[in-house]
Amino acid sequence: MLASCGKGATDSTPPLPLTTVTRIEVQVAADSVLVGDSLMAAAKGLNRAGAVIVLSAITWSTTDSSIGAVSGGGVLRARNIGTVTLDALADGALGSRTVRVVPRPLRVRVVAPDTSQLVDEIQVSSEVQSAAGLPLPEVAPRFAVADTNIATVAPIGVGRARVNGRQIGSTDLLAIIGRDTTRRRLTLRLTPLRSLALQIESRVVAVGDSVPFVLTAIDTGGRAIPSTGTILALEPVGTMLVRNGHMIAIGIGRVVVGASNGATIARDTLTAQGTSEFPLDIVDGDGQRPLPLKVLLSMERVANKWRRVIRAAPAGDFVRLQVGECRNAVSVSQFITGVRVLVKLDSLPPRIGGQGGPCVLRPNGLPLLGTISLNLFNYNLLSDQKLDDLLQHEVGHVLGLGTIWGRGSFARLVDGDSSATDPIFVGPSALAAFTRLGRSTRFAGRRVPLQLGVLGHWRSDAFSGELMSPSLIATAQPTSSVTVAALRDLGWVVEPEAYEEYALPDAVIAGSVSSRSVSARQLGSPSLDGDLLFPQLQITTGGRKVRLDPTGKPRLR
Repeated sequence: MLASCGKGATDSTPPLPLTTVTRIEVQVAADSVLVGDSLMAAAKGLNRAGAVIVLSAITWSTTDSSIGAVSGGGVLRARNIGTVTLDALADGALGSRTVRVVPRPLRVRVVAPDTSQLVDEIQVSSEVQSAAGLPLPEVAPRFAVADTNIATVAPIGVGRARVNGRQIGSTDLLAIIGRDTTRRRLTLRLTPLRSLALQIESRVVAVGDSVPFVLTAIDTGGRAIPSTGTILALEPVGTMLVRNGHMIAIGIGRVVVGASNGATIARDTLTAQGTSEFPLDIVDGDGQRPLPLKVLLSMERVANKWRRVIRAAPAGDFVRLQVGECRNAVSVSQFITGVRVLVKLDSLPPRIGGQGGPCVLRPNGLPLLGTISLNLFNYNLLSDQKLDDLLQHEVGHVLGLGTIWGRGSFARLVDGDSSATDPIFVGPSALAAFTRLGRSTRFAGRRVPLQLGVLGHWRSDAFSGELMSPSLIATAQPTSSVTVAALRDLGWVVEPEAYEEYALPDAVIAGSVSSRSVSARQLGSPSLDGDLLFPQLQITTGGRKVRLDPTGKPRLR
């Protein structure tokens, strides 16, 4: 029964026709070829029975054309030392053969200049010959440089490359064929200058302000080139500082600014004059009692700090307010040129140090008048430094930080709402300034994160200890370049260099930004959470007052 069953079994897959190519043999005269030589390959098709089948069109290829390239007729050209697989594809079948390209005595000449100017375009090629002096055009070396700090190499074709200079100095150009390396020394030098121009944006600058300057270097070929190696000198010293492409006036007087690059010299002059103060008035706005001297002195110090940041204001307007019409404890009837801030003592919850924000806005949406309330019960417990930090923080809210962004015409400056898990401020100046903060290159989250919920402060863990973070800390709280830049994004004319150095804290360097807020009560100081007072009124172009809704838009009647 078993024999009968086996004899009757059949294979359901029919055999391939004898006219079908089932495999291809790739035939070469040898398994190795010298660098620079050629090797003829042939392909033979076979059916399942081993009989030869005539192949139709054959497609030839290699696994690495830098070692060996094959023509459409099956001629393998050995270019470099190594092992390459030669493939033949025809009639649905593939055949392969491994060929070794072996070294031979070679003479390699690297064609490149000995010296070049730093900004020149340098092209490198090679001439390869056999030991007998016969040209080997198919042999293509790989190019590199010994010191990538001096220059880098980019291939632009077989046996050709472009050298990009990075700094002055010397390095070896390397032409590599297998294990053999040919070297040629290349020296990069500064381009001789035909002219050097120093252009300062303004001839006059106020003390505390800065003015940008531009250096333009022209080489002997008439090309604008980097002003690398140019030295700036100021005479007399002590009146100006140079930082980030700006001249910063620190004293009154005229200076001569000299730029020298070798024998080429350019000069210009700049005069520093008295300060041009932003008209910011922080005044006693308490209708019940005169403010204590401690608070009055702090108000003057804080006003001077903000005047160094904001340098000019849009057109002012006349403001007339009755008591209580816009959180004001005193009546107002005056033309305001810059910003006026009314300060008062108030009964606030014990954990709140103060509250502040704009009350009346200009037609363009920038603040015109604002109010600040200090906690009657704990302001006197703060040191002078901490009272200054608290007042400066609240004046920042009056100027619009955290109170007008994300609302009305400034809604575009915030990405995210009160329910967002990772809201950020997207003003272009602030985004750029964030990249210049200390340790910002190691920051793992999205740039310029905002405090979750109300979005009125910088994120507490990312900006811990910065002026506009939501907590007071024991030490001084600097005004970072991000805060200054955010005012510029709102539309104020600011002094871009009027910031204090600030580095991101450890909490956000190791990982992503946490949503956890730092509790001010844990730090033993009044909290700045819940201190935002949002704008209530806006002056229209015609001088009429309109009341605003919580989104910053005029209320519909």
